[in-house]
Amino acid sequence: MQHVFIICLFLFLAGIARGEKKPFTIDGTAPELKEGVMLVLTNRVEGVDTLGRAPIANGTFHIEGMIEEPCVALLKVADKEGGFVFLLDSDAPYEMELWNQKPSVIKGGKLQEELNAYQKVVAQANEKMAAIRQEIDQASAQRRFKTVSELREKLEKENSKARSRLDAILERNGDNLFSVYIRTAGMEQMPLPVLKELYASLSEEARHWEQARLVEARIAALEHVDQGAVAPDFTLPTPDGREVSLYALKGKLKIIDFWASWCGPCRLENPNMVKLYADFKDKGLTVVSVSLDNNKANWQKAIEDDGLTWIHVSDLKGWSSPVIKQFNIDAVPTIFVLDENNRIVAKNLRGEALRAFVSERLK
Repeated sequence: MQHVFIICLFLFLAGIARGEKKPFTIDGTAPELKEGVMLVLTNRVEGVDTLGRAPIANGTFHIEGMIEEPCVALLKVADKEGGFVFLLDSDAPYEMELWNQKPSVIKGGKLQEELNAYQKVVAQANEKMAAIRQEIDQASAQRRFKTVSELREKLEKENSKARSRLDAILERNGDNLFSVYIRTAGMEQMPLPVLKELYASLSEEARHWEQARLVEARIAALEHVDQGAVAPDFTLPTPDGREVSLYALKGKLKIIDFWASWCGPCRLENPNMVKLYADFKDKGLTVVSVSLDNNKANWQKAIEDDGLTWIHVSDLKGWSSPVIKQFNIDAVPTIFVLDENNRIVAKNLRGEALRAFVSERLK
């Protein structure tokens, strides 16, 4: 598939025995920055781990730290969004030239060499294939259909050639964290059945690495709020400060609607929910909306403007809310439908599909 080349890759290789800490060093320049604090972070199942930090002085920095094993690291400026992903090992010092406006250069260690090689193939393939697609668009507009067919064959050959080069890189790395990451890249967007199948395909050796453990943790988190599971309870305040518990709410069906005042699709969906609630509130339907707002005034205004007369709760912590993490919310609107025992019976139904489901259950 063509989109396989547009990937932000975290690559891993074996190299350090777990439990044996070894030093790493990073010397870098960031000409667009004059001051600040540079951090080296990595994701673990337990949370984000800070591996090192150093001040930025006149656009330069020097970081020293210790690691137990190779890892995917993020180099970022404290209190700023974004950053630079690289592969951190201790087998060589790292040298970096970091830019926001043009490609950065990151060198150091066998891990990073593999990443650079892989990304070079990706970049070259993207450039060639983009040019071919442009030719296809031009030929299509001119109704030169034979040319279009020939160009599509050329595109497929280019895709196959690049895929072979990428597969060769994977093959020479065997069953290490490099290959584990490539196989699990984009796992945050994978549905639960795909994740389970993917994890089952990993060898015992592959499951030793952090990336595999992250997949395992992701599966457990999704199962916790998958259809058929009992939804976790939560208690959150209403706009007037009253504490409301999910389990304390009664109803033959409960809808949990995760939304926000700043969410356009949520606001567009609200009229459907208003009509649904009006039609079924006396037949056993309960609705509780959990807002990802940070601003209480904006939250309350949206409730009033949209005529949302059911229960509303929020801790006003936005994406940092423990309840958002508890339900693995990564986008809004997100809807859960629960039965009277708080078991999840449907997810992400909207509009007419949600109305049909509620109507069938409460007829």
